[in-house]
Amino acid sequence: MAYFPLFVDLKGKRCLVVGGKRVALRKARALAEYGGEVFAVAEVFCEGWEGWKGVKEPVLIRRRAVLADADGMDLVICAASDAVFHREMSRYCRERAILVNVADSKEESSFLFPALVRRKDVVLGISTGGNSPAASRYLREEIDRRLPENFGALVEKLGSFRELVKETLPKQKEREEVFSRIFFSALEEGEVKEEMVRALIQDYARMNTRDNR
Repeated sequence: MAYFPLFVDLKGKRCLVVGGKRVALRKARALAEYGGEVFAVAEVFCEGWEGWKGVKEPVLIRRRAVLADADGMDLVICAASDAVFHREMSRYCRERAILVNVADSKEESSFLFPALVRRKDVVLGISTGGNSPAASRYLREEIDRRLPENFGALVEKLGSFRELVKETLPKQKEREEVFSRIFFSALEEGEVKEEMVRALIQDYARMNTRDNR
C-alpha cells in the first residue's frame, strides 16, 4: 500500500536523531533546514556535525543512546548501526505516539523520510514506499536536474499577486484560469513582472465582459 504524503511544519519541533554517521547527519541536516530543533545522540560523530551555516546546529549528546532520549520529542530518527536498539526504540515510540523512522526498515517506521527536492517554498518529497532507495535517488536527481533553479523564486513572486487577482476577479473559476495563465506566462518568460500580471487580468476581464453581452 502506498504511503500518503503529508507535509508538516517542523518549526520548533523537537527531533531526535540516533546515530552520528553520514546517514544520520544527512537526515539531521534536512530536519534543521525545515526548522526542526535537532538533538543527536551518538558515541562518535563523523565530520560535518558542526559549523553549519544558515540553520540552527544540533545539540550533540556524546554517549550511547537510551530509550528515554525519545521522551519529549516530536519525532525520532534511528540511523545508527544497532538493529536491536532500533527495534526497541521503534516500539518505545509507537507506544507513546511519537513518530519514528528507522533507516532501512519501513516495517519499524511510522513514517518514511522522503528524498527531497527544494526550491525555496516549493518542496517535492519522493518515496517508493521503502522499496527502492536507488529509485528514489534517481527520481530526486532527475527532478533536481530538470527543475529551474529560479522556480521557487518564481512561485514566491506569483504568490505576491494572489490578493490582486482575488480583488479583481470575484469568481473562483475565473481566478483559477487567470492564475494558470500567469503561471505559464511567467514560466515561459523566466520571470514575473507586475505589468504582465495586470495585463493578463485586464485581458481576461475584457474577454469575459464581451462574452457576457
